[in-house]
Amino acid sequence: MLSNNGIAFVFPGQGSQYIGMGKELISDFPGIKEYFSNASDVIDKDLLKLSIEGPESELNDTVNTQPCLYVLSYAIFKIIEDEGFTPQVLAGHSLGEYTALAASGTFTFEDGLRIVAKRAHLMSSEGRKRTGKMLAVLGADMRGVDDVVNEISRDGVISVANYNCPGQIVVSVEADLSDRALDALSAVGAKKIIELPVSGAFHSKMMLDAERSFNAYLDDFIFMTAGTPIVQNTTAKPTINPREIRNALEKQMSSPVKWQQSIGVMLGLGIKTFVEIGPGQVLSKIIKRIDKQVEVLATDKPLLLGEVMTRLKEV
Repeated sequence: MLSNNGIAFVFPGQGSQYIGMGKELISDFPGIKEYFSNASDVIDKDLLKLSIEGPESELNDTVNTQPCLYVLSYAIFKIIEDEGFTPQVLAGHSLGEYTALAASGTFTFEDGLRIVAKRAHLMSSEGRKRTGKMLAVLGADMRGVDDVVNEISRDGVISVANYNCPGQIVVSVEADLSDRALDALSAVGAKKIIELPVSGAFHSKMMLDAERSFNAYLDDFIFMTAGTPIVQNTTAKPTINPREIRNALEKQMSSPVKWQQSIGVMLGLGIKTFVEIGPGQVLSKIIKRIDKQVEVLATDKPLLLGEVMTRLKEV
């Protein structure tokens, strides 16, 4: 039975990782280690050591970042779920969508990890083949960014990768056009432009070859009806239908993350409390920029996670 409690669980994506993530939580919730141990058996990689000790260069490598974030975020979710809490809706930012799908029961934790590991490998490999950059554009309006993208796209690959929140849009661009894009985005009012520490121009046409290989890999997995509706990145619409979920995933790697639109849809569903499940508070800050009135809770420290569970008991 679907819930109508006004609560959304949201899961972070690449960029939320940091050395030591999960260390404090494991002290209070040692069961988290079991998920990392299970993950090591599935993909033969010590993700716990990478998460806690690094080194930073290895943790920030896409092939490691995505599985580490997936496992820790899912383990935190299970702590909350085991207390009997179920949200009205789920969503995740880019990689985080896969954590949300595992949390919904669309596929198992283990299959989700296999899918995430394959996704990370393909994205990293494609980034090495076709060099590109991702630029966080701060302070410019959406129309101005779209105008720049439309103009420069006549000469190569450039596209909006993430519609995060008002005043924060991420653009993916092939390396040869990056300087031109920086100048043009500054000219339309960008107050600051930050090059993100990623290994490719994700969520753009530069990922099409990787996306095709990934979609063939997905054929080996069974997608179940989601136990909780998912608002997906490419559609910004809630669904529990496994075919709709699969169809959206087939386009996610080369399509923009419609995060601002997704939050707007969830607000329209009556969501008043967003719980960010995973390391950091990147999504919490973005959501507050979209709507200052909503309640936003984080979970990446023992005290914060305890406060979340106390708050959810009040609902």
